[in-house]
Parts: sequence; structure tokens; C-alpha cells
Amino acid sequence: MPTLKYPFGEYNFTTATVAEKLAQYWRSRLEAECPQQSVASKESIIRWLLGSDLKRFDLLHSKDLDIAVQLMEYHYRILHQRYLGKEREAAYRNLIIRLGSAVTQRNKIQTWVAMSRDCPLGGSLWEHRQRTMLDVLQEVLQEILQSDSYMQQQMVCISKLTTDTQLRNLLLFASLEEYCLRPIRNLPLLVYRFVKYLYHTQHNSLTQVLRNDLLPFDL
Repeated sequence: MPTLKYPFGEYNFTTATVAEKLAQYWRSRLEAECPQQSVASKESIIRWLLGSDLKRFDLLHSKDLDIAVQLMEYHYRILHQRYLGKEREAAYRNLIIRLGSAVTQRNKIQTWVAMSRDCPLGGSLWEHRQRTMLDVLQEVLQEILQSDSYMQQQMVCISKLTTDTQLRNLLLFASLEEYCLRPIRNLPLLVYRFVKYLYHTQHNSLTQVLRNDLLPFDL
């Protein structure tokens, strides 16, 4: 988890609640780092970072509050580095590149995808594998958005934060990246979802290979 560039403890507040202190802290950050964003957009981003249950911050011990602040910093860094200020197409491309790198480094997944789709007559095998990996990745992400309860909840929350369709997309991309890269037994969650998708959608010959290889994934 990254270290805060602007430590929350440096801000001196007296009677404000913890959530109000955090909101003011993020207003200062966004004013300094995202001056091109409108006031309404900044407030929507702050509500996205803090979440809907603001009272929970008052119940956290100092160590847990530090963790919560670091998690907000992590979410903000994802949004700021790859999505905020980008057009939808460019932001989506950044999402695919970032998540693609999480699965293309897994040699077994590359092999399974290559086995799962017939190679076209034109183009090299490498180009075909890259293309099919991209196809499957987008299918997996679509399935997550349509059926994963956590992401369904995130989409509902984001829809309440702003009426700006562009900002909704950017917040969704940042939320999806963070969720897909959450570590589970030292692998990103996306890897498990990717493998599970292949396991349940491919032909018998590939399914047998996956069944033999996927025991560590416990699907």
C-alpha cells in the first residue's frame, strides 16, 4: 500500500467529525492536483473515496483509520493515474492494458486461450493469441459487471454520486481495476475469474486440460 504524500495527520481540525476531516483533506488534494475538474466532479470523487457509511470512520481505532486512509489513497491513485481527465475510449484502453498485464504473464492462461479458439487463416499465431486474449478478457470483464454482486453494488453507488456519464465511467473503470487486482493467495482476483470463465465455456478437450491443471485454483 502506498505511503500518503500528504499525511492526513498534518491537518489540524477541532470539532469536525472524522468524515468531515477526510472530506476537507481530499478537497485540498483535488484542488491542488486536479484543478481542471469542476467543483461538482471533485465532490463526487470525494464521496466515491469515502463511501456511503461515513459514521464508520468515527468508530475506527487509529491503526484501522490509517489503513482506511491508505486504501482511499490507493483508489485515488488508480483514478488519477489512468482515468481522470481521459476520454472514455482512452480510459477503457488503459483499463484493458492494466488488467491484460495481470493475465498475459500467466503462461498457462496463454496456452489455454490459444487452445480454446481456432487459429484464423491469416495472421501469425502470436497475433492470434494476442487478439483472443483481448477478446476473452473483455468477455470476462463483461461477465463480472453483469453478475458479480460487489461490482453490481459499486455501479449502483456510482450512479448515485453523479449524473455526469463520463465521470461515472471513469469511477467505474477505477473501481473495476481495484477489484480485479485484489490479491487472493498471491494471485489477482482477475486470474481466478479468467480461469473460471475458460473452464466453464470451452470445449471438452480444453475442459479436460483445465480440469487437470486448475486444482490449485480450487474452482
